[in-house]
Amino acid sequence: MLKLPEVISHRGGPTVQDVKDISSRVEQELKQISDSKLVSRIRELLVTPHPVERAWNYGARDEHFVCWTVLEHHPSNTGIAYCLQGFGPSYPWGLVSLSGSHMSIGMDSSWFESLEDAMRDSMAWDGPNPEGYEVQ
Repeated sequence: MLKLPEVISHRGGPTVQDVKDISSRVEQELKQISDSKLVSRIRELLVTPHPVERAWNYGARDEHFVCWTVLEHHPSNTGIAYCLQGFGPSYPWGLVSLSGSHMSIGMDSSWFESLEDAMRDSMAWDGPNPEGYEVQ
């Protein structure tokens, strides 16, 4: 079983991360999304946030960070995770594998500034994006 520290450090300083904190961050992100169909789709796929230790391929050998899975799309074996380490805090929302051999944090192109951007780029979203929409 993964043992989590009570305080996880990141570039901006220490932060307490737990299910309540991550759930609150998800709700804050949802309030920023004006597309009700996108919000509904995200809500359909939300799970109780749970920590997954993922390999960080850009640092020290065998370096791992805890990422919080918040959304699961089982047909594609993908989900969205929140992580302040790795590409966070600038890009804390990432598209990740749920199981299998690709359980690392992955590449920078799979990490986003917002939950909305991550969802719009995911295989779980097949709806239209607004005209002129660009992932940030």
